[in-house]
Amino acid sequence: MKKIIFSVLTISLSLVSCQNTDELLENTSENNLTSENQTASKSNFFPATGLANEQYGSIGPYAVSTDAVLGDCGNIGGIIVDVLQSINVLDHTIQCTNNFPFGNGSPIMTSVYYPTNIANMDKLPVVNFVGGILSNEGNYAQMLKLWASHGFVVVVSSDFINSMPEMHILGALKASKLNKDTQSPLYGKIDMSRMIIAGHSAGGGASLLTSSIPEHAMKLIDPALKVVGSLPIEPGPAAVSFTVKAPTLILTGRLDIVVMPWYTKLHQSHLLNQSPAWAATATTATHFSPTMEISKNEFAGISVAWLKYTGYNDADAKAYFVGPNYKLKSDSQFLQGIHPYRVVRNPIADNLQ
Repeated sequence: MKKIIFSVLTISLSLVSCQNTDELLENTSENNLTSENQTASKSNFFPATGLANEQYGSIGPYAVSTDAVLGDCGNIGGIIVDVLQSINVLDHTIQCTNNFPFGNGSPIMTSVYYPTNIANMDKLPVVNFVGGILSNEGNYAQMLKLWASHGFVVVVSSDFINSMPEMHILGALKASKLNKDTQSPLYGKIDMSRMIIAGHSAGGGASLLTSSIPEHAMKLIDPALKVVGSLPIEPGPAAVSFTVKAPTLILTGRLDIVVMPWYTKLHQSHLLNQSPAWAATATTATHFSPTMEISKNEFAGISVAWLKYTGYNDADAKAYFVGPNYKLKSDSQFLQGIHPYRVVRNPIADNLQ
Protein backbone atom coordinates (compact mmCIF):
# COMPACT_ATOMS: atom_id res chain seq x y z
CA MET A 1 0.00 0.00 0.00
CA LYS A 2 2.91 2.37 0.70
CA LYS A 3 4.11 1.79 -2.86
CA ILE A 4 0.65 2.69 -4.19
CA ILE A 5 0.57 5.93 -2.18
CA PHE A 6 4.11 6.81 -3.30
CA SER A 7 3.19 6.23 -6.95
CA VAL A 8 0.13 8.47 -6.71
CA LEU A 9 2.12 11.25 -5.06
CA THR A 10 4.93 10.95 -7.61
CA ILE A 11 2.51 11.31 -10.52
CA SER A 12 0.79 14.28 -8.90
CA LEU A 13 4.01 16.10 -8.06
CA SER A 14 5.17 15.58 -11.65
CA LEU A 15 1.99 17.18 -12.92
CA VAL A 16 2.50 20.20 -10.71
CA SER A 17 6.16 20.70 -11.60
CA CYS A 18 5.80 20.04 -15.34
CA GLN A 19 2.44 21.57 -16.15
CA ASN A 20 0.90 23.33 -13.11
CA THR A 21 -2.27 23.30 -15.17
CA ASP A 22 -4.58 20.69 -13.75
CA GLU A 23 -6.74 19.81 -10.81
CA LEU A 24 -7.27 16.15 -10.03
CA LEU A 25 -10.74 16.29 -8.61
CA GLU A 26 -13.55 18.81 -8.19
CA ASN A 27 -16.19 18.82 -5.51
CA THR A 28 -19.75 17.99 -6.37
CA SER A 29 -22.78 17.71 -4.06
CA GLU A 30 -25.82 15.53 -4.72
CA ASN A 31 -28.12 16.97 -7.36
CA ASN A 32 -26.12 20.21 -7.52
CA LEU A 33 -26.45 21.12 -11.18
CA THR A 34 -24.70 24.49 -10.92
CA SER A 35 -21.29 23.19 -9.82
CA GLU A 36 -19.71 24.27 -13.11
CA ASN A 37 -19.81 27.83 -11.75
CA GLN A 38 -17.63 27.02 -8.74
CA THR A 39 -14.19 28.54 -8.43
CA ALA A 40 -11.52 26.49 -10.19
CA SER A 41 -8.47 25.13 -8.41
CA LYS A 42 -5.37 27.30 -8.50
CA SER A 43 -3.60 24.55 -10.42
CA ASN A 44 -5.87 24.74 -13.49
CA PHE A 45 -5.91 27.55 -16.05
CA PHE A 46 -7.40 26.08 -19.21
CA PRO A 47 -11.13 26.39 -19.94
CA ALA A 48 -12.85 23.90 -22.21
CA THR A 49 -13.19 25.36 -25.71
CA GLY A 50 -14.24 24.35 -29.21
CA LEU A 51 -17.41 23.45 -31.09
CA ALA A 52 -18.58 20.47 -29.02
CA ASN A 53 -17.98 22.18 -25.69
CA GLU A 54 -19.89 25.22 -26.87
CA GLN A 55 -22.84 23.08 -27.97
CA TYR A 56 -22.87 20.31 -25.36
CA GLY A 57 -20.46 21.29 -22.59
CA SER A 58 -23.08 22.49 -20.13
CA ILE A 59 -25.79 20.90 -18.03
CA GLY A 60 -28.66 19.58 -20.13
CA PRO A 61 -32.42 20.06 -19.76
CA TYR A 62 -33.01 17.49 -17.01
CA ALA A 63 -32.47 17.73 -13.27
CA VAL A 64 -30.52 14.74 -11.98
CA SER A 65 -31.06 12.29 -9.12
CA THR A 66 -28.57 9.75 -7.77
CA ASP A 67 -28.23 7.12 -5.07
CA ALA A 68 -24.56 8.08 -4.58
CA VAL A 69 -23.76 9.48 -1.12
CA LEU A 70 -20.85 11.92 -1.10
CA GLY A 71 -18.95 13.20 1.93
CA ASP A 72 -15.49 13.83 3.30
CA CYS A 73 -12.54 11.79 2.06
CA GLY A 74 -10.99 9.77 4.90
CA ASN A 75 -8.81 6.75 5.59
CA ILE A 76 -5.73 6.15 3.40
CA GLY A 77 -7.28 7.91 0.45
CA GLY A 78 -7.95 10.92 2.65
CA ILE A 79 -4.25 11.16 3.51
CA ILE A 80 -3.42 11.29 -0.20
CA VAL A 81 -6.12 13.93 -0.71
CA ASP A 82 -4.72 16.05 2.14
CA VAL A 83 -1.21 15.99 0.67
CA LEU A 84 -2.42 16.84 -2.83
CA GLN A 85 -4.59 19.65 -1.49
CA SER A 86 -1.57 21.10 0.30
CA ILE A 87 0.18 21.58 -3.05
CA ASN A 88 -2.98 22.89 -4.76
CA VAL A 89 -3.42 19.87 -7.00
CA LEU A 90 -6.83 19.15 -5.45
CA ASP A 91 -9.61 21.55 -4.55
CA HIS A 92 -10.20 21.84 -0.81
CA THR A 93 -13.91 21.05 -1.10
CA ILE A 94 -13.53 17.64 -2.76
CA GLN A 95 -15.86 14.85 -1.61
CA CYS A 96 -15.80 11.05 -1.84
CA THR A 97 -18.08 8.11 -1.31
CA ASN A 98 -17.45 5.94 1.75
CA ASN A 99 -15.73 3.20 -0.21
CA PHE A 100 -12.23 2.01 0.66
CA PRO A 101 -9.65 3.52 0.66
CA PHE A 102 -11.52 6.82 1.06
CA GLY A 103 -13.91 5.49 3.70
CA ASN A 104 -14.81 2.45 5.76
CA GLY A 105 -17.05 0.79 3.17
CA SER A 106 -16.37 -2.01 0.76
CA PRO A 107 -13.97 -1.22 -2.12
CA ILE A 108 -16.65 -2.57 -4.48
CA MET A 109 -19.50 -0.19 -5.22
CA THR A 110 -21.97 0.84 -7.87
CA SER A 111 -24.18 3.93 -8.11
CA VAL A 112 -26.62 5.34 -10.61
CA TYR A 113 -27.43 8.83 -11.94
CA TYR A 114 -30.61 9.54 -13.90
CA PRO A 115 -33.05 12.33 -14.87
CA THR A 116 -35.25 13.18 -11.90
CA ASN A 117 -38.43 13.15 -14.00
CA ILE A 118 -37.66 9.78 -15.57
CA ALA A 119 -41.15 8.53 -14.68
CA ASN A 120 -42.49 10.84 -17.40
CA MET A 121 -39.90 9.82 -19.99
CA ASP A 122 -39.58 6.98 -22.46
CA LYS A 123 -36.88 4.33 -21.98
CA LEU A 124 -33.42 5.87 -21.89
CA PRO A 125 -30.03 4.65 -23.14
CA VAL A 126 -27.64 3.60 -20.40
CA VAL A 127 -24.00 4.62 -19.96
CA ASN A 128 -21.94 1.98 -18.13
CA PHE A 129 -18.92 3.85 -16.67
CA VAL A 130 -15.81 2.76 -14.73
CA GLY A 131 -13.15 5.18 -13.46
CA GLY A 132 -9.41 4.95 -13.05
CA ILE A 133 -7.22 2.87 -10.77
CA LEU A 134 -7.11 4.26 -7.18
CA SER A 135 -10.07 6.51 -8.02
CA ASN A 136 -13.33 7.04 -6.15
CA GLU A 137 -16.75 7.28 -7.78
CA GLY A 138 -17.16 10.80 -6.40
CA ASN A 139 -14.21 11.97 -8.49
CA TYR A 140 -16.35 11.80 -11.64
CA ALA A 141 -19.69 13.01 -10.24
CA GLN A 142 -19.82 16.21 -12.30
CA MET A 143 -19.23 14.44 -15.61
CA LEU A 144 -21.73 11.71 -14.73
CA LYS A 145 -24.36 14.33 -13.84
CA LEU A 146 -23.66 16.10 -17.12
CA TRP A 147 -24.39 12.92 -19.05
CA ALA A 148 -27.54 12.14 -17.06
CA SER A 149 -28.81 15.70 -17.54
CA HIS A 150 -28.79 15.09 -21.31
CA GLY A 151 -31.15 12.12 -21.01
CA PHE A 152 -29.14 9.06 -19.99
CA VAL A 153 -29.17 6.59 -17.14
CA VAL A 154 -25.55 6.44 -15.97
CA VAL A 155 -24.27 3.51 -13.89
CA VAL A 156 -20.82 3.90 -12.32
CA SER A 157 -18.97 0.97 -10.72
CA SER A 158 -15.63 0.59 -8.97
CA ASP A 159 -13.48 -1.92 -7.11
CA PHE A 160 -10.51 0.46 -6.63
CA ILE A 161 -8.53 -1.39 -9.36
CA ASN A 162 -10.97 -1.06 -12.27
CA SER A 163 -8.73 -2.62 -14.90
CA MET A 164 -10.76 -5.60 -16.13
CA PRO A 165 -14.33 -6.12 -17.43
CA GLU A 166 -15.83 -7.24 -14.11
CA MET A 167 -16.84 -3.72 -13.07
CA HIS A 168 -18.60 -3.06 -16.37
CA ILE A 169 -20.30 -6.42 -15.96
CA LEU A 170 -21.38 -5.36 -12.45
CA GLY A 171 -22.74 -2.14 -13.92
CA ALA A 172 -24.70 -4.02 -16.56
CA LEU A 173 -26.13 -6.33 -13.89
CA LYS A 174 -27.21 -3.35 -11.78
CA ALA A 175 -28.86 -1.65 -14.77
CA SER A 176 -30.75 -4.85 -15.60
CA LYS A 177 -31.81 -5.31 -11.97
CA LEU A 178 -33.06 -1.72 -11.60
CA ASN A 179 -34.97 -2.02 -14.87
CA LYS A 180 -36.81 -5.10 -13.56
CA ASP A 181 -37.36 -3.95 -9.96
CA THR A 182 -40.93 -2.74 -9.50
CA GLN A 183 -39.80 -0.74 -6.44
CA SER A 184 -37.12 1.12 -8.38
CA PRO A 185 -37.73 4.57 -9.92
CA LEU A 186 -35.98 3.14 -12.98
CA TYR A 187 -38.40 0.23 -13.40
CA GLY A 188 -39.01 -0.25 -17.12
CA LYS A 189 -37.12 2.95 -17.95
CA ILE A 190 -33.71 1.59 -19.04
CA ASP A 191 -33.23 0.55 -22.65
CA MET A 192 -30.73 -2.28 -22.31
CA SER A 193 -30.48 -2.50 -26.11
CA ARG A 194 -28.76 0.91 -26.10
CA MET A 195 -25.77 0.57 -23.77
CA ILE A 196 -22.57 2.61 -24.13
CA ILE A 197 -19.49 1.22 -22.38
CA ALA A 198 -17.37 4.10 -21.04
CA GLY A 199 -14.36 4.52 -18.80
CA HIS A 200 -11.39 6.65 -17.82
CA SER A 201 -7.77 5.53 -17.44
CA ALA A 202 -7.83 1.94 -16.14
CA GLY A 203 -11.60 1.97 -16.67
CA GLY A 204 -10.99 3.19 -20.23
CA GLY A 205 -8.81 0.17 -20.89
CA ALA A 206 -11.50 -1.99 -19.31
CA SER A 207 -14.07 -0.44 -21.64
CA LEU A 208 -12.05 -1.70 -24.61
CA LEU A 209 -11.96 -5.17 -23.08
CA THR A 210 -15.69 -5.15 -22.30
CA SER A 211 -16.52 -3.88 -25.79
CA SER A 212 -14.64 -6.90 -27.14
CA ILE A 213 -16.92 -9.44 -25.43
CA PRO A 214 -19.15 -11.23 -27.98
CA GLU A 215 -22.76 -10.09 -28.06
CA HIS A 216 -24.14 -13.52 -27.20
CA ALA A 217 -22.03 -13.55 -24.03
CA MET A 218 -23.27 -10.11 -22.96
CA LYS A 219 -26.84 -11.28 -23.45
CA LEU A 220 -26.30 -13.76 -20.61
CA ILE A 221 -26.54 -10.69 -18.36
CA ASP A 222 -29.79 -9.56 -19.98
CA PRO A 223 -31.33 -10.92 -23.20
CA ALA A 224 -32.01 -7.36 -24.38
CA LEU A 225 -28.46 -6.09 -23.80
CA LYS A 226 -26.69 -4.64 -26.81
CA VAL A 227 -23.56 -2.48 -26.75
CA VAL A 228 -24.02 0.36 -29.24
CA GLY A 229 -20.89 2.34 -28.46
CA SER A 230 -17.61 2.49 -26.55
CA LEU A 231 -16.03 5.59 -24.99
CA PRO A 232 -12.52 4.99 -23.61
CA ILE A 233 -11.11 8.24 -22.21
CA GLU A 234 -7.31 8.22 -21.80
CA PRO A 235 -7.47 4.40 -21.65
CA GLY A 236 -4.96 2.44 -19.59
CA PRO A 237 -2.51 -0.03 -21.12
CA ALA A 238 -4.22 -3.26 -20.09
CA ALA A 239 -6.12 -3.57 -23.38
CA VAL A 240 -5.59 -3.47 -27.11
CA SER A 241 -8.34 -2.51 -29.49
CA PHE A 242 -8.27 -4.89 -32.45
CA THR A 243 -10.92 -7.07 -30.77
CA VAL A 244 -13.41 -4.21 -30.13
CA LYS A 245 -16.75 -4.82 -31.81
CA ALA A 246 -18.63 -1.57 -31.05
CA PRO A 247 -18.31 1.91 -32.59
CA THR A 248 -15.56 3.56 -30.55
CA LEU A 249 -14.33 7.06 -29.78
CA ILE A 250 -10.91 7.12 -28.08
CA LEU A 251 -10.07 10.40 -26.36
CA THR A 252 -6.59 11.36 -25.15
CA GLY A 253 -4.93 14.45 -23.71
CA ARG A 254 -1.84 16.19 -25.10
CA LEU A 255 -0.65 17.05 -21.57
CA ASP A 256 -1.33 13.57 -20.19
CA ILE A 257 1.92 12.24 -18.71
CA VAL A 258 0.26 9.18 -17.12
CA VAL A 259 -1.20 7.55 -20.25
CA MET A 260 0.62 9.44 -22.97
CA PRO A 261 -1.20 9.87 -26.31
CA TRP A 262 1.60 8.34 -28.38
CA TYR A 263 1.10 5.07 -26.52
CA THR A 264 -2.65 5.08 -27.05
CA LYS A 265 -2.21 5.83 -30.75
CA LEU A 266 0.35 3.08 -31.25
CA HIS A 267 -1.17 0.42 -29.03
CA GLN A 268 -4.91 1.04 -29.29
CA SER A 269 -6.52 3.53 -31.66
CA HIS A 270 -4.29 2.54 -34.60
CA LEU A 271 -5.53 -1.07 -34.34
CA LEU A 272 -9.30 -0.49 -34.37
CA ASN A 273 -10.45 -2.23 -37.55
CA GLN A 274 -13.58 -4.28 -36.76
CA SER A 275 -15.94 -1.34 -36.20
CA PRO A 276 -16.17 2.40 -36.87
CA ALA A 277 -13.58 4.25 -34.81
CA TRP A 278 -12.45 7.79 -34.13
CA ALA A 279 -9.51 9.14 -32.11
CA ALA A 280 -8.98 12.69 -30.86
CA THR A 281 -6.42 14.35 -28.57
CA ALA A 282 -7.49 17.41 -26.57
CA THR A 283 -4.98 20.23 -26.80
CA THR A 284 -4.82 21.13 -23.09
CA ALA A 285 -6.12 18.00 -21.36
CA THR A 286 -4.14 16.27 -18.63
CA HIS A 287 -4.85 12.82 -17.24
CA PHE A 288 -7.22 14.26 -14.66
CA SER A 289 -9.35 16.47 -16.91
CA PRO A 290 -12.40 14.12 -16.67
CA THR A 291 -12.56 14.81 -12.92
CA MET A 292 -12.72 18.59 -13.26
CA GLU A 293 -15.66 20.94 -13.13
CA ILE A 294 -17.45 20.83 -16.48
CA SER A 295 -16.19 24.22 -17.67
CA LYS A 296 -12.60 22.92 -17.35
CA ASN A 297 -13.22 19.37 -18.66
CA GLU A 298 -12.00 19.36 -22.27
CA PHE A 299 -13.83 16.07 -22.92
CA ALA A 300 -17.24 17.23 -21.64
CA GLY A 301 -18.88 18.38 -24.87
CA ILE A 302 -17.53 15.74 -27.22
CA SER A 303 -18.47 12.97 -24.78
CA VAL A 304 -22.07 14.21 -24.74
CA ALA A 305 -22.05 14.40 -28.55
CA TRP A 306 -20.79 10.80 -28.72
CA LEU A 307 -23.43 9.54 -26.28
CA LYS A 308 -26.22 11.32 -28.13
CA TYR A 309 -24.97 9.96 -31.47
CA THR A 310 -24.61 6.34 -30.37
CA GLY A 311 -27.49 6.33 -27.88
CA TYR A 312 -30.07 8.34 -29.83
CA ASN A 313 -28.68 8.63 -33.37
CA ASP A 314 -29.20 12.36 -32.83
CA ALA A 315 -28.67 14.22 -36.11
CA ASP A 316 -26.86 17.22 -34.60
CA ALA A 317 -24.51 14.98 -32.63
CA LYS A 318 -23.99 12.69 -35.61
CA ALA A 319 -22.56 15.64 -37.55
CA TYR A 320 -19.48 15.53 -35.31
CA PHE A 321 -18.60 12.05 -36.53
CA VAL A 322 -20.20 11.25 -39.89
CA GLY A 323 -19.79 12.78 -43.33
CA PRO A 324 -16.89 14.28 -45.31
CA ASN A 325 -16.89 17.47 -43.22
CA TYR A 326 -17.50 15.96 -39.79
CA LYS A 327 -17.21 18.58 -37.07
CA LEU A 328 -14.76 16.73 -34.84
CA LYS A 329 -12.13 17.26 -37.53
CA SER A 330 -12.47 21.04 -37.22
CA ASP A 331 -13.06 21.35 -33.46
CA SER A 332 -10.35 23.60 -32.02
CA GLN A 333 -10.37 21.74 -28.69
CA PHE A 334 -8.57 18.88 -30.45
CA LEU A 335 -5.29 18.67 -32.34
CA GLN A 336 -5.76 18.94 -36.10
CA GLY A 337 -3.83 19.34 -39.35
CA ILE A 338 -0.57 17.44 -39.71
CA HIS A 339 0.00 16.89 -36.01
CA PRO A 340 0.75 13.20 -35.27
CA TYR A 341 -2.10 13.18 -32.73
CA ARG A 342 -4.59 14.89 -35.04
CA VAL A 343 -8.21 13.79 -35.22
CA VAL A 344 -8.53 10.62 -37.28
CA ARG A 345 -11.12 7.98 -38.09
CA ASN A 346 -10.78 4.57 -39.67
CA PRO A 347 -12.05 3.55 -43.14
CA ILE A 348 -15.22 2.00 -41.71
CA ALA A 349 -16.14 5.33 -40.11
CA ASP A 350 -15.23 7.13 -43.35
CA ASN A 351 -17.88 5.16 -45.20
CA LEU A 352 -20.74 5.83 -42.78
CA GLN A 353 -23.73 7.75 -44.15
